[in-house]
Amino acid sequence: MNIVHLLTLVAGLSIDVVGIVWLGTAVWFAAVRPGTLRDKLGHFARTLLPEPWMIAGLVVLSVVLHLLPRSIWDPITWKAAALTALGSVLIIVSAGLMVWARLALGTMWAGRPMIQRNHELRTDGPYRMVRHPIYTGLLGLMLGATLLSGFGAGVVLLAFVTAWLLRRVRVEDTMLIDTFGDDYRDYRHRVPALVPLARPRA
Repeated sequence: MNIVHLLTLVAGLSIDVVGIVWLGTAVWFAAVRPGTLRDKLGHFARTLLPEPWMIAGLVVLSVVLHLLPRSIWDPITWKAAALTALGSVLIIVSAGLMVWARLALGTMWAGRPMIQRNHELRTDGPYRMVRHPIYTGLLGLMLGATLLSGFGAGVVLLAFVTAWLLRRVRVEDTMLIDTFGDDYRDYRHRVPALVPLARPRA
């Protein structure tokens, strides 16, 4: 087994770990939440799943990309061991960041913008580097997958997810300012949204 194949295998396992952590924590936090079984199931669905339009958009986009002839992507497809290795490393690192951020956020996490009961502002751990580390990790996963596929149709999915996440950042920043006021304004002034070491928004 060569190093590129090993990295690809670990990258695939890393994505599996993200899925397990997401599902497991959503089940756990819904189970320990006070309320009836119906309340718990509703909380589980709301916190695990993103907005319905996002799910529908991904389904429609995937179907359209599948129906298009593969030859259309040939001019922007480059398969190379170096791209595969780089994409795999990016996926592994991004998956680790996502899991770290998810566990640090705890009960404050949700699959869509919302303020949870007894919500607290997280500014430690991965939130010292970026305000939205889970989104940073997701962008890294998508970019890594695009590199693994040699670009091609993956570029379209990457663009779609990037646009969605940039919108999410704006929505969540507004929501958190409304909730935490100057505390979040100061945090936003100090810490960039998605890219570590980038200049924060003034």
